[in-house]
Amino acid sequence: MKHLNTKLIAATALSIVAGIAFIPAANASHASSVQIAQAEESNYPVLQSYGPAKTRAEVKRELKEAYEKGLMSASDSDYPILPQEKSTKTREQIKQELEQSKRSGESKRIDRELYRG
Repeated sequence: MKHLNTKLIAATALSIVAGIAFIPAANASHASSVQIAQAEESNYPVLQSYGPAKTRAEVKRELKEAYEKGLMSASDSDYPILPQEKSTKTREQIKQELEQSKRSGESKRIDRELYRG
């Protein structure tokens, strides 16, 4: 039984490797026709690759340099911090207003106005 399992594992591995070997050849022969078809089917341009991608560290370094040189238009600290309004009502008062709105039908009217789907 152990010998049979070994043969099955070997046959499976071999078939996977053989299948993978054919993928690049198939992709290379149809790559240009696929790019043309994709370009014709969408409004997006086919972008060319201009070299290896940057590492995370390289991108972080470039971003830091851009901030230091003043090239970035906005940073996290530039967003306005709005003052928080202090409520003068208690939690119980808010709950009572909600219940009164439900009883009077006002909440249903507001829902109809807001959600006219």
